[in-house]
Amino acid sequence: MFRFHKTLDVLTLFHAPASAPSRRILDILETASVAGSSANDSKKKLAFELEVVEAPLVPTPDQLRSILDFVGENKVGIILKGSGGKRDAMKALEMAGPGISERVLRPLLVDWNNGRAVLGADEKAVQSLVDTLPK
Repeated sequence: MFRFHKTLDVLTLFHAPASAPSRRILDILETASVAGSSANDSKKKLAFELEVVEAPLVPTPDQLRSILDFVGENKVGIILKGSGGKRDAMKALEMAGPGISERVLRPLLVDWNNGRAVLGADEKAVQSLVDTLPK
């Protein structure tokens, strides 16, 4: 019988390689991904696709719009330091002015399939996000 296979959940980590907290989050995600992909036991989590976007790259305006939809517009100043609101953040990204990369919060983990994000280096929140990915 033919059946459709579930696609992998896509997680994107906006990462700063020079930052120890960001490297710890990346290690957690890589370990979880390897453990999930090697699991033969159906009780274990499926693997996820991990996309790592290293500084100086920043989220696209569409990605930022989605992230703000996930976490709420009140978090815009955390995600893009110095932004007064969604419109201000979008304009800053679209113009991609000097210093924009330093203004973007890293680490920033986004679960696109399930509409969630973890802001900063909260290791417990990252592990919880991974643990609650749909099987």
